[in-house]
Amino acid sequence: MEKAQFLFAKAIRCKGFSITAAASGVTTDNLDLSGEAREFVGIALRGGLDTTRLQLVINNDVVIEDIAAGFLDSSNDNSRMLTPFERPLTGRDDITLRSTNDAAAADPFEVVIYYRNLCTLD
Repeated sequence: MEKAQFLFAKAIRCKGFSITAAASGVTTDNLDLSGEAREFVGIALRGGLDTTRLQLVINNDVVIEDIAAGFLDSSNDNSRMLTPFERPLTGRDDITLRSTNDAAAADPFEVVIYYRNLCTLD
């Protein structure tokens, strides 16, 4: 039973978010995960993304800084489910995605965060 609980805890989970980068502006979204989340595994994006640049901050650590969102779009590369950015989490984490859109129209897209409830990082 203990081994099954361990395997269940270290299994990758995911949570999706619908984001809309405001037209000609900056949008900040808090990406709240389960209070049991202990490891940030990675991120995947799908959607518009042509004119949007991203910044991802986890607990004051700038993980992604000024990257064109299309670069992280997992639909562009069928061999890649996510872009890994492994980080330990505490369960009370501040995860913020900032979207900067220079286009005159809003840019909707989907974000999926992959995480574990057990930190496997050494």
